[in-house]
Amino acid sequence: MADVTVLDPSERQLLADLESAQFLSGVASGAWRQVRYDFPLMHFAISATGPDGNPLEFGFRFEVSSYPTQAPEVRIWDLDTDRPLPPNLRPKGGQRVEQSFKHWGDDTVYRPWDRRTGPHNNNAKTYPHLAWSPDRDLVFILEDLHALLNSNARAHRLRTKTKAGL
Repeated sequence: MADVTVLDPSERQLLADLESAQFLSGVASGAWRQVRYDFPLMHFAISATGPDGNPLEFGFRFEVSSYPTQAPEVRIWDLDTDRPLPPNLRPKGGQRVEQSFKHWGDDTVYRPWDRRTGPHNNNAKTYPHLAWSPDRDLVFILEDLHALLNSNARAHRLRTKTKAGL
């Protein structure tokens, strides 16, 4: 009898997401890359722009059990030590950046799509356009994180233009 591996439905959906054109486009453009995968944990690195305009990269750990029915739990992560990134090393920038990566009770990324943050203070109801639903996919989260981490780039360009008198 042949050895048949039966995948968890969550893992099957995740693998499909990782093969989607949108995910692969983000990889090809350098927006993000998959670092490790050991279901139900996935580790990604996402490109960022620091407040000074310099390129950076931040790690994230996704816990994806019961995906996509249940939202992923996403933590900003030190990929070298395999631990949460200390608060003093987290992204800096505007209020949205600071709020999203703050150290709080559950210490997940503070976005309405996160498993812990969505229910906290009714975030998912207050921001339905950012709330998780089973029809969303990993790219929804990766795009949101990439946009946040690169919001400094726009602010840096505006500061540079203002200083130059443009």
